[in-house]
Amino acid sequence: MLVGAAIAQADDIELSRAIPVANGSMVVMRSPDANPTRLLMHFHGDPKTVRAAYARSELESVLVVINFPGLSTAYSKPFSNDSTLFEQIQQIARTEVASSLRGAEVDWDCVSLSSFSAGYGALREILKTPRNFQQISGIVTADSIYAGLQAEHPKREVDESDMHDFQRFASLAAQGKKKFILSHSAQKTPYASTTETAEYLLRSLELHRSSANDHPVKSMHQVSQAQQGNFLVLGFDGTTGPEHMQHLHNIDLLWRQLSD
Repeated sequence: MLVGAAIAQADDIELSRAIPVANGSMVVMRSPDANPTRLLMHFHGDPKTVRAAYARSELESVLVVINFPGLSTAYSKPFSNDSTLFEQIQQIARTEVASSLRGAEVDWDCVSLSSFSAGYGALREILKTPRNFQQISGIVTADSIYAGLQAEHPKREVDESDMHDFQRFASLAAQGKKKFILSHSAQKTPYASTTETAEYLLRSLELHRSSANDHPVKSMHQVSQAQQGNFLVLGFDGTTGPEHMQHLHNIDLLWRQLSD
């Protein structure tokens, strides 16, 4: 069960200018309590909205918010085109934080990834590189993992090639070696939906859901949950665009699980 966080002001959060990265931009945020050795890299979401969630989360990490114009391919392509981009983003964040700390040396002891909606495309590409996969300690996907469908299958079956590294990460999280927190709505899509990809991961680990009837916040209704180790799947109802957006607006509920 998730517990809704109290509303807090974001005025005390340090916010960088918009910094160009590939064909998009990034901003670096640091709360007064942020540990300068911990980094959370989030893909896809209005910085103002994400900043409000960050303020509520009490997350002790520096937050980087990255946006590329377009859908999932817009998020995967920059990383497939440039194998150094993931490290470039980390270095930019180091420089920004060091500047705010009057030049103190900054390095990351813990790096986690987060995505909303199309932002999963970046995560999927980043995880393909073994050194990235090893470095990343946690993942949060807020109604955000989609996939293709097997073309030759008569029924709707998730394309396993799109899920390979997410499945590996989920397996390690279930063993307590990583953290993976996933939420999904009930919104249907022509391609494999977030519900279908969540089911794929659960089946791969032979996990079953338990029913739930919770409102962690007034605007979200949780209907199911499954957990093993540090792998947590939270199912919500909601089939509309505004209900999908609630997973971004309330992503702090998921981020809090990274600190448990």
